[in-house]
Amino acid sequence: MIAYNIDWLDALLTKDAASKWHEKGLLSDEKWELIKAQNPSNFYSPNIFVRIGLAIFTVILLMASAGMVALVLSPDSEWAFSAFGIICGMACMVFLELQIIRNGRHRASGIDDMMLYSSVWAILLSVFVLFPYNTPMLVYYFIAWPFLVFGTIRYLDRLMALAAYLCSLGIVLQIVEEIPGVALYLMPFTGMLFSAGMYFFSKKGQNRYEWRHWHGVLTVLEILSLVTFYISGNYWVVQQVGAELFLLESVPLGWFFWLFTFTVPFLYILIGLRQKDRHMLDLGLACVAASVFSFRYYHHVMPLTWAAVISGAVLFVTAYFSIRYLRKTEGAYTYEEDTDTSLLQEVEQQLIEQTIVNQPGPRPDKSASFGGGQFGGGGAGSDF
Repeated sequence: MIAYNIDWLDALLTKDAASKWHEKGLLSDEKWELIKAQNPSNFYSPNIFVRIGLAIFTVILLMASAGMVALVLSPDSEWAFSAFGIICGMACMVFLELQIIRNGRHRASGIDDMMLYSSVWAILLSVFVLFPYNTPMLVYYFIAWPFLVFGTIRYLDRLMALAAYLCSLGIVLQIVEEIPGVALYLMPFTGMLFSAGMYFFSKKGQNRYEWRHWHGVLTVLEILSLVTFYISGNYWVVQQVGAELFLLESVPLGWFFWLFTFTVPFLYILIGLRQKDRHMLDLGLACVAASVFSFRYYHHVMPLTWAAVISGAVLFVTAYFSIRYLRKTEGAYTYEEDTDTSLLQEVEQQLIEQTIVNQPGPRPDKSASFGGGQFGGGGAGSDF
């Protein structure tokens, strides 16, 4: 199911966990070197700057190659152009699988990322050009969805996960929009229900050992679900969507959406503090700012520039003194990284301990042993 070497992915997880423990002083230098030697991962994964450069180089190379082939084949119709794009996309995918990942051992190098995006984009664009201009958006969503999910699952790609999530949400909302009479009332609550379902799905998946390689993808889904849950009930968003799609001037159940706009951010912050969830805490602070600006859009208490300056100053001061307090105060909450172990960390700990324990100890040096005596078998001989 996964295109990359599973053993090397497990080795990366083990070394990442061991690296954190080594930095905290929980592992000695000898054990850390032993773990690295026992868990080799031969992926080519450069730093972010090299990754960006290789991605740009890959785009230029792919465009040049496709242009040269197009000059030779000269597709002169929509069908020919579509077939040419599909063939190029499939060839790019095969080259990615066989040459880049299997033989080149690339993993998040920029080359494999851009070849994945280019192949999916080429195939989808080549199919979409054949559709008439009045094709419903739902058709595009349904065609793109399996490609995006495939790229997410097989290549563990977070950008593909983001696109797949938005595509799934678009499908759900488009279906609800076609319901006559009640679409306006159902769309916000549908977005909330979909986001809540994806949030619980991502949290459950992060605690499953067999899904350990998709932990980063599930984290992206968790963050997106929290964002879209708040957006679905934000008064400004509901009012703008209602005016755009249904030509409504006022929002039905406006009191509920105003209450939602100001209540959910504080619930995010409260749950984030109680569960020590950094993502929910950060998003809660961001949603507080969004709720303030939503209120400011309809009620002009002060100029926008002053509102932005005051809100930013309050958030900065609150964050600054909170960080100082949490750094100095020992208790349930701290600014430092949480040391509680999840299911995945517990499994990694067992793997690392087994790796260390199963190593054979040094053999005793027989030349330094005593012998020759007869008193209890352990005395010295006559030459001592």
